[in-house]
Amino acid sequence: MKRILLGVAAGLAAAACGPGAEAPRATLVLQNCRLPGVEAIARCAKHEVFEDREAQAGRRIRINIAVVPARNRAHEPDPVVVFAGGPGQGAVSLAAQVMPLFSRLNDLRDIVFIDQRGTGASHPLSCEPDEPQKLQALFEDAMPERLVRQCLEQLEADPKLYVTPLAIADLEEIRQGLGYEKLNLWGGSYGTRVALEYLRRHGSHVRTVTLDGAAPATMKLPLSFVTDGETALKRMLDACDAQVLCRSTYPELRATIAALRSRLSRRPERTSIQDPRTGSRETIQVNENVLLSGMFRPLYVAEMASLLPLGLAAAAAGDFSPLLAPNLEFASDISENLAVGMHLSVICAEDIARVTRQDLEVLDASFFGHALVDDFVRACAFWPRGKLPADYYDPVTSDVPTLILSGGIDPATPPRHGDAVAKTLKNARHLVAPHLGHGVSLHGCAPRLIESFIRKADAAAVDGSCLQRIPRPLFALPLGVMRDAAPPREKKK
Repeated sequence: MKRILLGVAAGLAAAACGPGAEAPRATLVLQNCRLPGVEAIARCAKHEVFEDREAQAGRRIRINIAVVPARNRAHEPDPVVVFAGGPGQGAVSLAAQVMPLFSRLNDLRDIVFIDQRGTGASHPLSCEPDEPQKLQALFEDAMPERLVRQCLEQLEADPKLYVTPLAIADLEEIRQGLGYEKLNLWGGSYGTRVALEYLRRHGSHVRTVTLDGAAPATMKLPLSFVTDGETALKRMLDACDAQVLCRSTYPELRATIAALRSRLSRRPERTSIQDPRTGSRETIQVNENVLLSGMFRPLYVAEMASLLPLGLAAAAAGDFSPLLAPNLEFASDISENLAVGMHLSVICAEDIARVTRQDLEVLDASFFGHALVDDFVRACAFWPRGKLPADYYDPVTSDVPTLILSGGIDPATPPRHGDAVAKTLKNARHLVAPHLGHGVSLHGCAPRLIESFIRKADAAAVDGSCLQRIPRPLFALPLGVMRDAAPPREKKK
C-alpha cells in the first residue's frame, strides 16, 4: 500500500445538480482552498464527529474534506469519491497524483477527497520517534517494540476507534452533509476495502465502484504478502528467462539468489548506502531478512522490479547498493503520507487478529518466510484492537456496476483477490493488466477505461483488451552491455 464550495450550503446545493434535477439539501459549509499540485480552486471543510460513535460522547475529531468542483456549471449530481490506500494514507494529499486520472470526468463531476479518520488532517494517528529511525530498521524491523509502545503513549486518541467500519459511518454522514444522493467510488489498495465496506452498508447511495488492486478484509495482511510476493518474484524470474539478453546477462539467477541467501544466513555482511532522508551514508548489516525485504518491495512497481536482476547480481558480488538503495526511495515516499498508528489500528484488528498458529507454521516452508510478517505479529500483540461487525468478513454482495483492476505481477493485491471479490458482485467486470504491478489506474489506457465506465455505469461495456498491450519494462543491464548488440546464439539441442 502514496499523494469552491460556497460559503452557504444553499449555494452548494444549487450547483451540485444538472438541469431539471431536484437539488439535494447540503448542510456542510465549505470554503475556497488550495490543494498542493492542483491548479483548480478547491473547496474544503472540517466535519466534526465523535471519536466514539457508539457512545456519542467524549472526544470529538474533525474529518478533513476537499472537493474539486466540476468545471461545467450544469453538471452531474454524482461525484467521484477517492479512497486512499495504506491503510494510513490521507486522500487529500494524494489529490495532485490522482487528479490527472479524473481530469475529463471533472468536467461534469465533482471529485471528492476525504481524509479517513486517523489519516492526513483528520486527527492523524501519526507517530514521531524521539530520534530518526536507523536505516537498518527500515529493512529488518520496521515496527520495533520500543517505538511502537512510544507511539501508543504519544497518541491523543483511542486506537480501537479507528477501524474501517467506523470510518464508513463518518463517510456516510459526510455524504449527507455534502448533499449527494449517489456516489461513484474509486479506491486503491486498502481503499478498495473501504469502498467495499461502504457498498455493503450504503449500497443504495452508490452509482458505480472502481477497485484498483482489490484488498478485501478476508486477505489477512501482511500474511498474504508471503504467498503473493513469491508468485510475483517467480514471474519476474520467468520474465528474465524469457528475454534473451536478460537471461544471458544474469544466467542461473535462481541459483544466484539461493547462494546469496545461504551466504547471508551463515554470515551477515556490512555495506554502506546513502540515506535518502539525510543524504548521508550509513553502514547497515545485511542478513537474510534484509535481503528478503530488499527483494520484496521493488516487486510493487514494474519499473523497480526490472532493476532486481542487476541488484541481485551486484549483491552476489558484494555490492548491495543497487539492490537496497531503490528500496529506501520507495519506503521514504510511503512514510511521508502514512499514519503509522492508524495503519496498526486497522491491520491489528482486521487482519492480524485472524492469523492463526497454523498460518504462521506454513510460513516456514515459504520463500519469504517470516520476514514480512513477524514485525506486525509482535506489534499487534499489545496494540489495542477495535470491535468489528459480525458480518465484516462476509463477502460483499451487490448489483451496483463495479470495475475491478488488477496488476498481473502485483505482490500485494494480485488478480486472485479481484477474482474473489467479483464472485459476489453481480455486475462486476475484472480486468487484468498482466505486466503491471501495484496500481493500474494511472497506466496506459486505464484512465480512458475508468472514464468510460463511470460515464456509462456499465462494466460489461468496458473493453479492457488494451491493458494486455502495456509491456513489462526491459530489465536493467550493467554499463557496457548494449541492447542492440547481437544476443548470443542459442545452443542447438
